[in-house]
Amino acid sequence: MKRMLIAAALALPLGACGLIRTPNTPGVADVQFPASVGASETMNVAVTVGLGCGRFDGFSAQRTASRLTLTTRGSVPVGVACSASVRNETRTYTDPGTPTRTGPFEIVVNGKTWGTTDIR
Repeated sequence: MKRMLIAAALALPLGACGLIRTPNTPGVADVQFPASVGASETMNVAVTVGLGCGRFDGFSAQRTASRLTLTTRGSVPVGVACSASVRNETRTYTDPGTPTRTGPFEIVVNGKTWGTTDIR
């Protein structure tokens, strides 16, 4: 019982300061990628995410020969009021080029198709 009280006493201040975070999916404002790319070349995809008081934690990626699907991963503080202002940050995902791409190659981020790139 004593340990539980100590743990609770420590957890309350951490939550109040926003140190405890919960996962979220940052919104996407823009996606940029090359008009064409080699079938097995690396390809950079620049994703502009909107962050309020949240943090960008990375991408989850799924890849086939004809499609790259990215999901943004982030987190927001628990119990903290966030301002209405949103700051945009551009983050880059580098696709390694494997498996070999076939054209047209589709780019999907957070469930939205942002376009295709030609394969040369």
